[in-house]
Amino acid sequence: MSVAVPALARARLVAVLAVSQVIGWGTTFDMPGVMGRSMAPDVGLSLSASFFGLTLMMLVGGLAGPAIGEAIRRHGAARVLAAGSVVTAAGLGLLALSAEPVVYFLAWVVIGAGGGLALSVPAYAAAVEREGAAARRSIGILMLFTGVSSTIFWPILGWLDGLIGWRLAIAVMAGLHLLVCLPLHLFALAEPTATASPAHEATPANGGPARDGRAAFPLIAVISVVFSFTTFGMAAAFLELMRAAGASADYALWLGSIRPVLGISARAIDLLLDGRGGPVTTALVATGLMAAAFALLAVNGDGGLLMAFVVLYGLGAGLSAVARAVLPLAYFPPADFARQSGRLALPQNIASAVAPVVFVALGDHLGAGIVALSGVALMVLALASSALLAKLGDRAAAAAARNTELT
Repeated sequence: MSVAVPALARARLVAVLAVSQVIGWGTTFDMPGVMGRSMAPDVGLSLSASFFGLTLMMLVGGLAGPAIGEAIRRHGAARVLAAGSVVTAAGLGLLALSAEPVVYFLAWVVIGAGGGLALSVPAYAAAVEREGAAARRSIGILMLFTGVSSTIFWPILGWLDGLIGWRLAIAVMAGLHLLVCLPLHLFALAEPTATASPAHEATPANGGPARDGRAAFPLIAVISVVFSFTTFGMAAAFLELMRAAGASADYALWLGSIRPVLGISARAIDLLLDGRGGPVTTALVATGLMAAAFALLAVNGDGGLLMAFVVLYGLGAGLSAVARAVLPLAYFPPADFARQSGRLALPQNIASAVAPVVFVALGDHLGAGIVALSGVALMVLALASSALLAKLGDRAAAAAARNTELT
């Protein structure tokens, strides 16, 4: 079902969720990129080993995904988000006190639980609860903000680290969750209105004919896993991959700096087009762009095609994030969005956790060409799944048309 969304109500909803999501990602997943070098020696770890904390964060968040989706369905997204603020603050507090590896990694387990409760899926579910099908636009706006969380928080974290040290800086970050995010989640979100009816009585969020969710789920899962695996793996291996493909260190760094800008630009274009064609079309375009990018990288000789690769890949990766977030809206009713998204979070987060290791190992041992061919193979798998998903939608539309003729 869809609801009419006044501009002021949408602005309030997006503002609340954007602030909490930027703080959430900026103080957790983005934080070690700045503070890792300060934290690692103080807790008795090498820099590379300290980043295993992020792997734990993603794994715990993914494993908790199905239970969190069910909790959102039962108790509402606002309460789950509020719980996430408290748990994340506790995890960051424990991290600030850690002096040995065991406590350090335990803190990341707690942060992972908090992230599962407060990042991405619960925020998107909060929008769907209040806007139904119209939430696609709010989700798109939110993704523009979360795409710049590191841009906002890296300078802040670096400044605080130099001023008061990493432990007090992380304690300040914990305070943001308690003093900013928690009140926003408890008091600033409007009451849900869009998904008051039971899931079995609701129609798919796109307002179209009922679709076979059981058949769609594995296809959506494949697409989501491929996109997560590819984008998280490439994020870790990107600079080394560009160097291996022929770029100088400075050129690789420049290419790396424009990649996120292209991703955000793609999200903005999708937002301006208002998701024209639907989530499956977005997935198909994203897949096509990334497949073309990896094909160019595979035939790249002297490095002359790297700029074209980065443009195509950056745009495709940006659209892939949108597709991952909104595909469940097309095949499940709004009341079931949180549960299905929570189920999808499990394989997505596992893929995100292992992908950096796989991509870095492939690049180190087998070279950029093998990484590129692996990327092409992954995109072919996503393309086939997207095509089958589109066919499911066409079949449902045809069945609905026949039923209309009979009546």
